Amino acid sequence: MTMLETRSLLEYFKDAVEKASQDLDVEISQLAQFYLVDLLSRYAHAAPLQEPEWGERDKSFAQALLESYGVSSGKRARILRQIGDTTLFVSGFFSDSFQRRLVDIDYYAAIGSTAYRSLESLLAARIVDWGFEGVFQELSEKFLRLVDLLAEIGDTSGWQHAGGILRIYERWLKTKSPRDRRLLRQMGIMPIDESSPDLLH
Repeated sequence: MTMLETRSLLEYFKDAVEKASQDLDVEISQLAQFYLVDLLSRYAHAAPLQEPEWGERDKSFAQALLESYGVSSGKRARILRQIGDTTLFVSGFFSDSFQRRLVDIDYYAAIGSTAYRSLESLLAARIVDWGFEGVFQELSEKFLRLVDLLAEIGDTSGWQHAGGILRIYERWLKTKSPRDRRLLRQMGIMPIDESSPDLLH
């Protein structure tokens, strides 16, 4: 890949992140926006998915997260970052593939959010110094909103196929995603929150 192609890819992702965050009304800091653009450019190539920091590719994220406590701080930080980044990327771009698995998007969101929060703790304690203070806490707190943001980028760029109505509704039930609510309403479905006081029993 040439320097020009790399620059164009970064510019494309920068524009895509800005547009999706405006369209979905997702407020993120400049540093978090920069981080997402970098994440997308890294995951545009298959290497981060094929070469996990924790070694074995068939190891679950939960197992890798648990085992990260037994390694050096530097390696643990890299593992936590890759768990967070991978679960965010996969949840945003490939959430429809979860319907054939035992775990769903809420599982990946919980794992990814925990990984980012743990990484932020390492940075806050100055155990690791990457210069991203605050970003991983923001990614942790807004994880599901950022999944929406990546899904929006995937939809508008044609990177993922549209899921069926039932799949979108199932995903909304698990995440209460504003984006999925909007998609359902566009299809003529009015999602009802079970906690709503207007719901008659």
